[in-house]
Amino acid sequence: MSINETISSFASGVVDWNRRPVALNFGKAQDALGHLLALQHAHVHEGLMTGIRGHLTCVSARHNLPPRLFLGVPVSIRLVTDRGQLHFVNAIIQDVQIGQSDGELCVYQLTVCDALSLMDKRTNSRVFRQSSVVDILSTLFTEWRQRSPALAAAFEFDLSGLSRDRYPARELTRQVNESDAKFVRRLLRREGITVFAKAGAGKGNSHDDTPAHTLVCCDDPMSLPQAPAGTVRLHPRDAATEERDTVTLFALHQRLTPGQVGRPSWDYKKARIDESMVAASLDQGEAGNDLAQLLTDVAIDIPHAGDSWSDHERLTRARMLAHQFEAERYDGVSSVRDLAVGTWVTLTGDPERDMQPTDQRQFVITSIDHDVWNNLPKGLTDRVQALFAASRHLAYPSPLQQPAAATEPDTRYENHFTCVRRGVPLAPAYDPKIDLPPVHLLTGTIVGQQGEEVFCDADGRVRVRIHGLDPADHAHAQGAGTNDNAGDSAPIRVGASLAGGSFGALFLPRVGMEVLIGSLGGDPDRLVIINVLSNGVNPPAAFTHIGNLPGNRYVSGIKTKEIKGSRYNQLRLDDTPGQISSQLASEHAHSQLNLGYLTQPRQDGRGQDRGEGAELRTDAAAALRAAQGILLTTYARSQASGGQLDRDELLRLLGECTELFKSLGDYAGQHGGQAADTAGQQAVAAAFKGWTPGSGASGTTGTGDAAGSQALMAFGAQAGSVAITPKTHVTYAGENIDQVAQQHVQLTSGQRIALHGGRGVAMFAHSDGVSAIANQGKVTLQSQNDDTQIDSAKNIQFTAAGGKLAGMASDEVVFTTSGGAYLKLHGSDIELGCPGSFTVKSAGHSWQGPASMSTDMPKFDHAPLGRVPKLVRATDGQAVEGMQAEITKASGEVIKGQSDAAGKLAPIQSNQFEPFVVNFFKNKI
Repeated sequence: MSINETISSFASGVVDWNRRPVALNFGKAQDALGHLLALQHAHVHEGLMTGIRGHLTCVSARHNLPPRLFLGVPVSIRLVTDRGQLHFVNAIIQDVQIGQSDGELCVYQLTVCDALSLMDKRTNSRVFRQSSVVDILSTLFTEWRQRSPALAAAFEFDLSGLSRDRYPARELTRQVNESDAKFVRRLLRREGITVFAKAGAGKGNSHDDTPAHTLVCCDDPMSLPQAPAGTVRLHPRDAATEERDTVTLFALHQRLTPGQVGRPSWDYKKARIDESMVAASLDQGEAGNDLAQLLTDVAIDIPHAGDSWSDHERLTRARMLAHQFEAERYDGVSSVRDLAVGTWVTLTGDPERDMQPTDQRQFVITSIDHDVWNNLPKGLTDRVQALFAASRHLAYPSPLQQPAAATEPDTRYENHFTCVRRGVPLAPAYDPKIDLPPVHLLTGTIVGQQGEEVFCDADGRVRVRIHGLDPADHAHAQGAGTNDNAGDSAPIRVGASLAGGSFGALFLPRVGMEVLIGSLGGDPDRLVIINVLSNGVNPPAAFTHIGNLPGNRYVSGIKTKEIKGSRYNQLRLDDTPGQISSQLASEHAHSQLNLGYLTQPRQDGRGQDRGEGAELRTDAAAALRAAQGILLTTYARSQASGGQLDRDELLRLLGECTELFKSLGDYAGQHGGQAADTAGQQAVAAAFKGWTPGSGASGTTGTGDAAGSQALMAFGAQAGSVAITPKTHVTYAGENIDQVAQQHVQLTSGQRIALHGGRGVAMFAHSDGVSAIANQGKVTLQSQNDDTQIDSAKNIQFTAAGGKLAGMASDEVVFTTSGGAYLKLHGSDIELGCPGSFTVKSAGHSWQGPASMSTDMPKFDHAPLGRVPKLVRATDGQAVEGMQAEITKASGEVIKGQSDAAGKLAPIQSNQFEPFVVNFFKNKI
């Protein structure tokens, strides 16, 4: 057949060059596509973790074949083995290049790959909640098949080689702007799992079937099947004369690997480093073992690297197993066409190895590079080679030189392979610097349970919905990740400015807030909330519900919102030039502490002046408590100078007070008056003088060292003080009330002034006398249980300007002069006597018979002063019965008793007021 006839037959489809020992099978599309292309050269790589990657260089009599005819179509490279069996390499066409054409022939190059490699074209971001690596693989592979019927027909997956109980469910696993393929490989590498593609279940070379392959995941090298080749023979010489395919090169390759792997990981729950160290079990020779001790692989792992300590140890061991996998391999060259990645063969033909046990001669194939040449008719070979040489733009240039002829005249086949001893772990290498995707800061929204504005766990961790995730990708988990609820993420820690043992700063972001999220150690699964961001829904805080930015740009602080309400608490710091202030406020009862330059809340940066200094105000109650005393003074200490209790001015005034009080009191006592009781005032003055602030050495009590200070309350008003109330004003002292004035003590009452003294009332005036005037009403002076004495250094004058002057006595009335004259009225008798003359001057006199007048004497009540102690519960005010009591009187006398049903003790009898102490005790059993 001439060249033109050959080309015409090829173009018409009469000749199908794919019906050869090496052929392409397009499955169901074979009738439509099989006759269009003739395979001239195939270079296909298969490997653990790398999948399938191949270039099929073909020739066609048509130069106008559209690439879309082939894109995405499953294809099988069918090899007839030396035993007459079929060996398949099944893949998917992902790239078509058109090469040079001479008008009658055209070059086409098809790039093929496995389904996992094809998924390098699919980039996505998603989250998996509480899923193990096996769950995630199953979910992804199933979704690929469900979403693409074409892909479902081209590949299957097999996870039966994985021990599910070995892989715990992770709280959160994220795919981050990375391809599905890279994400899957990253998970596999981290967990120590390998993957490879094998041809699907063989069904001969029927063109009606779609060439499929299976993604196989494996973590146990001993579970892999034997290759169809079974036992292969090593024959280093030319294999052209061999009847069976042989291995022509089999060379050992060893490399020095680390002797120890360490992956310390911070466990924040236990607040400690979890150490995980695994030593190598390889013998690398005397020098190699010595160096291996130095060549340690120690890297700080992500926080909480494992689900448990054992899981952490497993992950560390996987890193060591990866080193052991790379420590020793065998490189080979062969013509064996039915070698397959992920299977094992037995090697024979090497005298030294043949002496070893069989299991020492078994090797697992880890990668294969196939090179296949399909001879074209002689008339076309030169033209095709010229076209190949001219097609320099192809992804893989086809070799111009073919190997020596093999046993099959129409086919040339050779492969390069790598393998490891059967039983060597197949764990892939994992390097976070290479395998982790670039992770940048991202944003999310705080989510929680329905009805909760603040949702967290005992560790203060919150939940986040990451922005931009597709709900369709999370339908397998009922939308977890995109539901806007607590199931969207694992609990995530919140960064704080301070965190210690039961102390620190706590600001939990609330549901609906936008947060800035970072990744610890560059791992997308270890999230931490860095900060909270304002947005259109949550704008910057408007303090006091007034004002906005940029007008109030000088105002900063913290403002919170009432849960399920609108009221606020806030710490507002106003740095307006010349008007700085701060405010601690709660909208409840509008309680505020305002300091500095006080203004009304600012609007557009302006606020009406309210004053300067400090203001504490509330619509409710306020209390000021100080266990070591309170000093209120208007005596200035400019610019916060001086000590906390500086009070020199008050000490000087108190000295004047004490001196005046004592000197005038002593004078009164010396001149018939009641001397002042100065003990109480002197004690207060001494305590006031020795009053010192705490030393600050509070230890664990927080009370400080007051150096014996007493809890005083001191008031000092430089320009005067005012105490005003429209109601009753009460002043009480357990001991004395000493009122002292350098000038006047003036008491004024709109109605009456009542003075009551349990032990007497004494008045003494050094000069200017004592004046008691009743402008209206009578004046009454009584001594109800003793004498009444009125003394005067000079005259005593009694005047009844509008009535009579009357005097009465129940026994007798006596008037006596210093000269001895007297008048005695005794009972019914009158007696007059004088040592001198008795003179009576009268215009007349009348002497009549006996007469008398009645007396109306006042009656005085002498009721006892007995008091009755009573014990009640502080919680409800109810009486407490049956409690033993001891009453200690001022005299030291002790009276014992027991409370009755009304909580009362027996009355304490006394004829005068006196203090006493009552102690109650539980009954002793």
